[in-house]
Amino acid sequence: MTVSAKRMALALSALGLMASSAMAAPAALVTVDDTRPFPESLTSDKAGDIFFGSMTKGTIYRSRSGSATAVPWISSAISGMNAVLGVYADDKSNTLYACSIAGGAPPEKAATLSALRAFDLKTGDPKAAYPMVGAGKALCNDVAVAKDGSLYVADTIGGTIQRLKKGSTALEVWIKDPRLAGADGIAEGGDGAIYVNTFTTSRFFKVPVGKDGAAGEIVELKPSLPLDHPDGLRSIGGMKFLQAEGNAGRITEVTISGDQATLKPLKSELGLTSVTVARGKAWALNSKLAYRNDPKLKDQDPGAFAAEAFDLPKH
Repeated sequence: MTVSAKRMALALSALGLMASSAMAAPAALVTVDDTRPFPESLTSDKAGDIFFGSMTKGTIYRSRSGSATAVPWISSAISGMNAVLGVYADDKSNTLYACSIAGGAPPEKAATLSALRAFDLKTGDPKAAYPMVGAGKALCNDVAVAKDGSLYVADTIGGTIQRLKKGSTALEVWIKDPRLAGADGIAEGGDGAIYVNTFTTSRFFKVPVGKDGAAGEIVELKPSLPLDHPDGLRSIGGMKFLQAEGNAGRITEVTISGDQATLKPLKSELGLTSVTVARGKAWALNSKLAYRNDPKLKDQDPGAFAAEAFDLPKH
């Protein structure tokens, strides 16, 4: 082989390796394989699977680890849901929790639809349904699982945080307070307290958990940046959280110290409602809710719905 031929062979080999490497690179997007599903929340498990819930179809979609597509996994016929808000994967109990909402259903159906539902995280089989206290006058928006196995649910309409004690079969009102009107994102901090933001009033609160499990005195947190309709909230360890603010168009890292909440913007895009961490990245979901709520956009094609990956800051 001549020198020029060897150089050509080496060049082609290098190009092949580059192409192979590009093909093997993790996907930057996970797209929901359905038309107009309007996912509002997403979650992930330790295996790297990513789950989406549909506000319009009551379907839950799953993207297997490494896949760039989330396909229908639990249909509305199986889930018993017409519309889904918060979803939360709990590896410890092998459970996927989903917030089912009444969504304008008649009173006789609202009690069934307004519930926290549980599914097997591996198979998708239904495990349980926990009706919200207040039925159609409550709205299950998101859920957090505490280290002791208790579940805490943000009730947007009722201004409550509802709790499902480990081993219990029914939700109870853990705390009700006018300041919790519009409760939305919810998470447990490294200090064992429950943290919740309010979508309608743009506030952020800490609710301590007593030794007896009772709710302590609410503490309003002071954010370093003005909040604008905060939405999804996820713990990333210790006193750090990720928070989505669709109106502000940002994902922030929130660090809490005392009554101070320091916000560090990480990603900017209008319409972001939820965030999760999987596959070594953070994933931000754009729900494109303007295409449902704005009369000028309602009949237009919103295009594909997807979660986009971005890097977390190094500490």
